[in-house]
Amino acid sequence: MNRCSTGTRQSRADTRKPLAGWRQLLLCSLLLLALPACASILPADKTASQLPPSNTTLDAWVESTVNTLHPQAKLQHQELLGILYRQAGFNNFWLTTQGQPNAAARLLLGDLQPWLALEEHPRLKPYQELAELLQQPITENLPRHRQAQDLLITDRFLAYQQDLLQRYWIQYDLDQDHGITNAYERWDSWPDEAIKRHLHDVFPGWLLQLQGQTPPLWAMDRIRETRPENHFYLPWRQAFDDLLIQRQAGSWPILHNQLQQGDSGAEVTLLAEQLYRLGDLDDQQPYLLIEETPVLFDQQLEQALKSFQRRHNLPATGRSDPPSRQWLNLPLEERMRRLAHNLRRLHHLPQKLNDRHLMINLADQRLQFIERQVLKLDMKVVIGRDGQRTPIMNQWLTSVVLNPLWNVPPSIARERIFPRAQQNPEYLASRDYALVQGWHTPTRFVSFEDLPEDAFSTDNPSYRIVQKAGNYNQLGRVKFRLSNQQAIYLHDTPERQAFNSERRDVSAGCVRVEDSERLVEALLAYSKTWTPDKVRQIYEQGDERYLQVRPRVAVYMMYWTVWTDSAGRLQWREDIYRKDQFSQPKRLAQHSTLRP
Repeated sequence: MNRCSTGTRQSRADTRKPLAGWRQLLLCSLLLLALPACASILPADKTASQLPPSNTTLDAWVESTVNTLHPQAKLQHQELLGILYRQAGFNNFWLTTQGQPNAAARLLLGDLQPWLALEEHPRLKPYQELAELLQQPITENLPRHRQAQDLLITDRFLAYQQDLLQRYWIQYDLDQDHGITNAYERWDSWPDEAIKRHLHDVFPGWLLQLQGQTPPLWAMDRIRETRPENHFYLPWRQAFDDLLIQRQAGSWPILHNQLQQGDSGAEVTLLAEQLYRLGDLDDQQPYLLIEETPVLFDQQLEQALKSFQRRHNLPATGRSDPPSRQWLNLPLEERMRRLAHNLRRLHHLPQKLNDRHLMINLADQRLQFIERQVLKLDMKVVIGRDGQRTPIMNQWLTSVVLNPLWNVPPSIARERIFPRAQQNPEYLASRDYALVQGWHTPTRFVSFEDLPEDAFSTDNPSYRIVQKAGNYNQLGRVKFRLSNQQAIYLHDTPERQAFNSERRDVSAGCVRVEDSERLVEALLAYSKTWTPDKVRQIYEQGDERYLQVRPRVAVYMMYWTVWTDSAGRLQWREDIYRKDQFSQPKRLAQHSTLRP
């Protein structure tokens, strides 16, 4: 049991200042005598609902011990450290009796690496300090020095855990809308997408867990506990570690010229090195410069380059054209930084994904329907353009609406459509528009002749225009309602040409799906009421119908610019929303005044 500074050997610094050293030793000894040895802070049968009261004796012990090795250190959680170490019997969490990092320290150091790969940020400076402490040798392996180092590491670790518990790092992706659930759509057992907790809320439970564990094992559990628990994390971390290893292999080669099959020269060697280090080329040996032997761009290298291009969503030309060279020349540090941002964004997801869910990658502009970890559907989507960006959100799919009415935004109805209807009474019917009074259920349609003179004026906002199902309806044949109050949802569209483009960020915030009918069929596959024949009849009737989806489906709108595919290979996409940085402006998807 490491107990403060009870060692018999003095350091040279102690010899030079014997009086100060003995005063410190005496203080620590007196403090420890005042504490019941190995006493438990919380009895095993007591619920962990609140923190034990602060203890000035413990606080003084913490400060005195840390000062033996780090007199300038400013502790952030001094009141928790004493309680924690007393519960641990004053044993260390991070250092062995030889003063070396233990398994918990190595695990924590590994988890810090992606954070350290991000661009400079004031909040990351303590992370760098923590990483340095985990690797900092103790020049004199005295018990009091080991405990001082261990205490300071724990203090910085608690600050790191506080950031993760508070979801501090996801705020840089928010478009002022994330996590909003409809107050009128309450669901039981919702897998919380990003619950913010405070360190003080979880600390009593941590103390109880420490009763049955050694401090290092307890520390490892806390590290894993605040990691993203979804299945993405470990493959992405492995990919990050692979990039870290590649960075240690030397500087990154830069390619200047366009190459294609049949070319030769030194730049072919550079291209082969890039593709080999990134995992697209299996064998670099045939492309190494050996004396005067020319290095040839052959079919194998072309296939490797096409593999690289497909992983970066580029046309697989097999030529090192300018877009390909831009990605090929991307330094490993920059690749690590971008992947680190995506690891950071994993904290948007709940710890447990719903068995049935739609995963929408806004950066890849694709939707996947997953059921019990099996991919059922994969299709393109259209997302919000810059200025009306589709937000990162975790939602429920509350219902499927067949033949949906499109509620024309008031500004468009007042400024564009109603004036045309005044000039041409046939205009509304020619575009499947209808006049509606209020928000009653069922919908209260009115004729043009029944409108009061002040209809659609700012003084009388009770009238609106809707667009019925038909070829002109901007929602197409289906709307997929989500549990938010920002009018963000998924829907069909009559405008199909956008799905033929590589860049599909052209909507005003909502998500347009490529194949709505297949998605409806998959979502209602377990329904005995809404069979394919019944759904077909509703389409033909043309009336708006709301259909409940069971088992329920969660919808995760995420933003991955880098991720690993099923083969464990990294896929890369352009950062179209500029979220791979800390300084991007926040913009809400304000499609309520525009088209979906």
